[in-house]
Amino acid sequence: MPTYELTCRACGTRFERFLARLLRDEDKVCPSCGSTDVQQGVGGGFAVRPSSSGGGGGCVSHGGFS
Repeated sequence: MPTYELTCRACGTRFERFLARLLRDEDKVCPSCGSTDVQQGVGGGFAVRPSSSGGGGGCVSHGGFS
């Protein structure tokens, strides 16, 4: 799931949004002051949610890399 890093230009609060879609203008609202003057940060990554089944590891080796 994409992680969007945002910074409020009005109060300086840094916050993240975890969305299963592209970031929209309505997602760019500061949780501290409510401002919509928000800047999207560079970077961003992906959040990984562990399996709730408890069925073991989430890593799979595909081999072929040295």
